[in-house]
Amino acid sequence: MCEYIFENGEKCKTKSLARSKYCSLHIPFDEGELLYGEKIKEIKERAFKRKLERGVRYFEGVQLYEAKISNLTSEKPLVFKNSKIKTLIVENSNLKGLSIFNCEIERVILLASSLGTVWVKNSVFFGFNILDIKFENSISVKNSTVRYLMMNSVQYAERAISGEEEYGEKETIHGRIEFSDLKNVRRIGVNSRYPLLKELLEEHGINLSGISRKHVKAKIFLIKNVEFDPSPRFKRQVRVFIRNFDGVLQLENLEVPGHVEIRGGRLKVPEFVHTTIYNNLVFRGVVFYGDTTWNLTVLPNLLAELSVRGFVILEGCSFNNPTMEEFFYRLARITWEKSGDKEKADQYYYLEMLARRKQKMGRYIAYLPKLGIGIRFPRIPSGRIGTKIKHYIHLLEGLFEWFFADLTCKYGTDWKRPIVIWIFMVNLVFPTLFYFTRSVTSSGVPLKSFLDYEYFSVVTATTLGYGDLHPIGIGRVIASIEALFGMFMWAVFLTVFARKYMR
Repeated sequence: MCEYIFENGEKCKTKSLARSKYCSLHIPFDEGELLYGEKIKEIKERAFKRKLERGVRYFEGVQLYEAKISNLTSEKPLVFKNSKIKTLIVENSNLKGLSIFNCEIERVILLASSLGTVWVKNSVFFGFNILDIKFENSISVKNSTVRYLMMNSVQYAERAISGEEEYGEKETIHGRIEFSDLKNVRRIGVNSRYPLLKELLEEHGINLSGISRKHVKAKIFLIKNVEFDPSPRFKRQVRVFIRNFDGVLQLENLEVPGHVEIRGGRLKVPEFVHTTIYNNLVFRGVVFYGDTTWNLTVLPNLLAELSVRGFVILEGCSFNNPTMEEFFYRLARITWEKSGDKEKADQYYYLEMLARRKQKMGRYIAYLPKLGIGIRFPRIPSGRIGTKIKHYIHLLEGLFEWFFADLTCKYGTDWKRPIVIWIFMVNLVFPTLFYFTRSVTSSGVPLKSFLDYEYFSVVTATTLGYGDLHPIGIGRVIASIEALFGMFMWAVFLTVFARKYMR
């Protein structure tokens, strides 16, 4: 009989191999190769398959070259403990769960299967790959050493909540993906390309062509207490890459010696707690979702909790509320200002100011009267008239800000815009108004040439006033407006130009 002793003190009851004191599953690799050569691989593979066919789901202390589970349906969880495995593959299976404890596995590949729970703890992996998996409870990889952790097309399968779960006792367990307390990590990838994986699967007779490409969906995706490989060759690489993730993203207690890139997907109330990124934090095409509670509790502390030594880059992102939008653009602006790139910082400053104006206008936009035929305005109690007036004043402030700060110079970030506006208005719009109203005269005779009206417009806008031409009638109003416009636009241009090039 095999002399392997389980943790509970019992001996393995399987017959030992000839010339060995261990069975085919427990015999060490070096001893098996010494006795049987390459044939030991087939012996171990056949023994493992027989165990599965007999309904065995608990494997402790096994040493396997390849543990391949295909087309298996089981109401019991599959457990590996204190084992050494070269490659563990689970494909096209429906399992209640998969648990891995205190194991050394070079590669784990979970493929096109439905798993209730994935629980990994105190193990060592080179690559841990989760592809096209549906899970009902949670996926948890904890207290382990993992070099590459890749997750593609993983989706949480909603289920009915009953009993004490309705009161929130166990609600956080379901739909949770957690990578925590990991060491020597080189890369964490979500929906990222992994060319070597295709070659690896083809070696094991698995074709990737039928694998779906879906968003990764979970209630919570937590990356916590991860120690990355400090080797200098990886410090300039993307360490955390997340593409098309839908759910709550939480990064906690991380020091990332590289880049963090998030592309696409829908991030709900993202949290960065005690997180330091030594290179860049990049968001591309991400849709951010936040609620009022998150804006009041998490967002004010996010600037202190998140430290980005490089740059924050936002490209093609959208936000469901302007408070969150203003914060992230401000965060990006601060990082570019620290580097001295004022041009890029101005771009984010403009977006920040737009978000701030949206936030200001959004509070009072509901108070705008809906004008239309046959609509009667509701009666307002006298005690609320003052409040309503304040709301309309705030709306007017927002409109004033848009017209004088945004339209003219993009909040002081574009010195070319006031010049273009000035040339367009002074050389085309105002001369046209004077021309059609015939409101400029010379010695009491209206002018005929359009160039004369344009000359008068330029003289008026620059406030030179030679006196050879003068407005009459409605022209006096137009000329007054143009004089004020010309003075204002020149003041805007000088201010913006000085800010842009003299700071």
